[in-house]
Amino acid sequence: MPKLKNPNVWFQHALKVTEDPAASGWLKNALVEAINRDPVDAAGDAEVLYRILKLRSAAVQTAAHSGATGNSAKTTASVRIES
Repeated sequence: MPKLKNPNVWFQHALKVTEDPAASGWLKNALVEAINRDPVDAAGDAEVLYRILKLRSAAVQTAAHSGATGNSAKTTASVRIES
């Protein structure tokens, strides 16, 4: 992991998100909850969540381009999540 020149840079970014009226309530709540957790565990969980949501996004986009109908929130695909 790279060493930060300013160890408080994360706080500046977090503050910008929490004060941004365009940021979703879900993101703001998740950020505050994550900050109150062990940072290594929270970052690991965030990476897993990111991978799952990227896969879901790709599946929904693929279904939309292929003209598939039905509930786009659920897809039938074989998914491998690497840790």
